[in-house]
Amino acid sequence: MTTTSPGVRHFTKDQLVRVARLFASDPDLASRIDRTAGERQRLILSDTPHLEVLLMSWPAGASTGWHDHGDASGAFVVVEGVLGEEIWRGGSITEHDLCAGDERSFGSGHLHTMTNLGDDMAVSVHAYSPGLTEMTPYEWVDNKPVPVAVD
Repeated sequence: MTTTSPGVRHFTKDQLVRVARLFASDPDLASRIDRTAGERQRLILSDTPHLEVLLMSWPAGASTGWHDHGDASGAFVVVEGVLGEEIWRGGSITEHDLCAGDERSFGSGHLHTMTNLGDDMAVSVHAYSPGLTEMTPYEWVDNKPVPVAVD
């Protein structure tokens, strides 16, 4: 007899995109956003050890700062607005501007920052596997990202 539950315990990047798209298609999603918030907001839509799904709202100019997601892979779908993503990979930065309907996925160790580039609220849905248990912030030293020691 097994004591573990059956089911998916690790989601591929493609599966994470499909999950994010599924949650982003919810017609009631917009009603869950506080459009008066002055800071970026995160609302947990689903949370298990193997999958976490977040709704994020981004006031104009809101940014994550440079960070990674620990061992988690992830994907996100832009629901409305324009988000800019900068990625540090192979010693250089790559930039992407993402509009409503655009999606991205990434593996563990993905180091990036995201910013609302528009004048209005941006909204996105993010899916992570396993669920987020750590996020390391980074600062720039000698033109490269260095993890910030967190007490």
